[in-house]
Order: sequence, then structure tokens, then C-alpha cells
Amino acid sequence: MKQLRNYTPDELSRLHAELYALLGEADRVCRKHGIPYFLVGGTAIGALYDQAILPWDDDVDIGMTRDAYERFLQVAPAELGKDYFLSWVGTDPHTPYYYAKLKKNGTLFVEPLFRDVPMHQGIYIDILPFDRVPDNRFVHRAQRAAVNFLKCCLMGKEAWLWRYFGRCRTDNPSRRGPLPCLLNRVADALLSKRQIYRLMRAAQTLANGRRTRYFSNIVTTTDYIAEDDVRDLRRVPFGPLSVTAPARLEAFLRHNYPSLHRYDEHEQQRVAGHCPEVLSFGPDSSLKTSQI
Repeated sequence: MKQLRNYTPDELSRLHAELYALLGEADRVCRKHGIPYFLVGGTAIGALYDQAILPWDDDVDIGMTRDAYERFLQVAPAELGKDYFLSWVGTDPHTPYYYAKLKKNGTLFVEPLFRDVPMHQGIYIDILPFDRVPDNRFVHRAQRAAVNFLKCCLMGKEAWLWRYFGRCRTDNPSRRGPLPCLLNRVADALLSKRQIYRLMRAAQTLANGRRTRYFSNIVTTTDYIAEDDVRDLRRVPFGPLSVTAPARLEAFLRHNYPSLHRYDEHEQQRVAGHCPEVLSFGPDSSLKTSQI
């Protein structure tokens, strides 16, 4: 097992610069085509407390409702500058992710779990589809279970991350029993990746024809956003950029993170350590490839 390490200050500073550039490009395309989006997760927390990427963070997450997300997938490839690539199942067939990533050409951000996957391995930001959540909690739990099962099937097509019925690619596999692992293996043997993706999309969007209280990315139990907040977005400062977030940003975050607060230095150190196996800012960078 390779020893994990944290970023050097120079690496993290340069990575933040690349993330801002990627987010700025996504924002440019969205503004040109009238596509609404909003900051989520740790990115939204950074916008609230620092008006910037949090000092220890190494990624950026934005969300879009399903209609906006699929419009972005349609228009972005032709609109992006030559330095950028939109990675999703339709453009990057070996991606293990169910959502899109906007990536920087000529860079590397190679994570150990997926180092052998023949996909675009550039520095990226995440672009997540948000769908309506069934108001009935039992239906929603069943939906989330189905979506997560299909997410594992999708990932299993590229890398096996679990203890049973395959060669596990991680020293710390998630807690999944033999039966779900077996079912994943059977589904992966019987279905193509495109078929799995279509089934997952169908499960994610099952409530989109109804009026419900919340949207979410379905997979996680956080980042629920109320319909009123989806319709009430505003521009907020974020590092060198002005980007889009829910107007009631703190209320949105407290709904999802009841213990919301600005991490202190000790907590920052505890959540650090997501440094990739290979990090490169390109041939013209003064910071060359870093390998663990």
C-alpha cells in the first residue's frame, strides 16, 4: 500500500487556480445559453464562509436540475475552449462516474482507484444532475437504494471496489455484503454500460413528472435543495469569479449540514489527504508531475 501524503502549498495553490479556471469556463457556457446551476457541497460551504475554495479543498462541485444538466451536455462540447473536455459516458466511454466532469486538457489528476481506467485523467470539476425527490420517504429510500446499486454496476464495469466476487482495487473496500456484490457482478455480465446508465437515469428521474418539495442528486443523503431555492439563485463572489448559488445559501446548507461551521485548523488537517497518485499541471508548468 502506498503512503498517502498531503499537497504541498504550491500544489494546492496551483490546483485552486486550475479549478477556478474550470469553473469560470462552465459558468461562461451556462451564461451564454441561459443554463442555471448552483454550487453544492464543500464548494457552497466555501462560498458562504470564505467566498472562495476552502483552503484545504481540492475539488469543486456544481449542480443542475435534470433539464439544465442535459442541455449542458448537449451544448458544452461545441462551446468549450480548446483547453477543456466534457467527460461523461457519452464522450468518455470508460468513465466510471454517473455524472459529468469538466476536465483540463494537458493535465493529470490520477486517483489510485482508477489509475488503469483508459479515460481522460485531467484535473476536473464535478457537474451533478439533480432530480426531484419523491415526497414519500419509503419510496425515496427505495429509489436511492436502486440508484446506488446501479451506480456500483456502472463503476464495476471499469474497476471492482468491493471485497467479494472480483479483484478489489482498494485496500479499504466499502461495506457491501456478498449478495449485492454478486448481483452487481451478474448485472455487469448481462448488461452493457450504456444499458446500466439508461436504467440509472430512469431510476433517478422517476419523480420528475410530479410536483415535489426537493431536488437532490439521489445518490447521497445531503445536498437536498428546495424547489424555491432552485428558482431563486443569485450571483455570489467566489475567489476571482462571480458564480451562481442559492440566494438563501446558509439556509440551504444548514438543511443539509445541521452542524455547519467553518472548520478550524485541526479539522482541516483531518479532512485533508485526498492528494492523487499523479498530479501534473502540464508541460509548461513550473510544477511538474508529482507521484506518490
